[in-house]
Amino acid sequence: MFNLQTLTAKARELRGNVVKATTTKGTRTMTPVYEREEQRKLRERIQQTQPDWVLLWWDIATVTGWRTSDVCNFRYSCINWETGIATIIVAKQTKAAEARATRKGIEIVRQQRKDAARLAGDHIAYMHWDSVSCDELAAGMTEEEQAIVFELVAKAEVKHDTKQLPPGIIKRLSERMERNLIGDDLVFSRSQIESNRCQSLEGSVSRQTIWKKLHNVMVWFTRVVNTRLRLSAYSSRKIAAFNLMSAGGEQGLLVASEMLGHSNPAITRTYLQLGSKAAAIQTRLAMEVNA
Repeated sequence: MFNLQTLTAKARELRGNVVKATTTKGTRTMTPVYEREEQRKLRERIQQTQPDWVLLWWDIATVTGWRTSDVCNFRYSCINWETGIATIIVAKQTKAAEARATRKGIEIVRQQRKDAARLAGDHIAYMHWDSVSCDELAAGMTEEEQAIVFELVAKAEVKHDTKQLPPGIIKRLSERMERNLIGDDLVFSRSQIESNRCQSLEGSVSRQTIWKKLHNVMVWFTRVVNTRLRLSAYSSRKIAAFNLMSAGGEQGLLVASEMLGHSNPAITRTYLQLGSKAAAIQTRLAMEVNA
């Protein structure tokens, strides 16, 4: 028996699970590190206190702006080694497209049942199918009705994102791939993590592993370098977007919005907390003025 969520999961499985990452809603409370010098200090701290693979993860994340789970699931086969261009499937947006396709299929089934009830003159059945929840409809679908959903999900858009990686990162990736004796194609394979337990597990490192690794670094940064910021591993995406915006000149905010997949720049402005950035600049300038 299905509900909306499990029906989507079954359709995704039949499709071939083009996305294996688990995603959650990102947090808007975390900030970018706005100043380049502070970004350098943060990276330096990661380099000093964390394994090489964590620094590689951070460098890829801050260059590409990919979400935590997308970087965790990054694969060597995503890389064009000649050009340094990498193309991934964006987990969050692809899963969202699959979920929309499932709901669309359920609504088609709903309409079919309503039409059948109307033709039969069964007003009670018509009102029932008109008001029943998606979960209830999914639970009572026939195999033929399920096939409608599965076909729509199979055709759902697979969202890709392409980024240029710096030569230095490409070199480090190539060296890391040579050390991967498992051959599972995952850049951040659990088999290559410095842990006896992880080495016996399949798949990529999780978001939770990244957050745990970077937590103490972020605590140090907000105590020693900049007490006004709130940071997590998710800040890497915001750092990438802010740097792109800064390099984009007059069109910077629009460019960053496009990179993040936002529907309009106003969302990006809030996402990057540019209001707080403007307030900090104004405060600094005011303190520099001689009374």
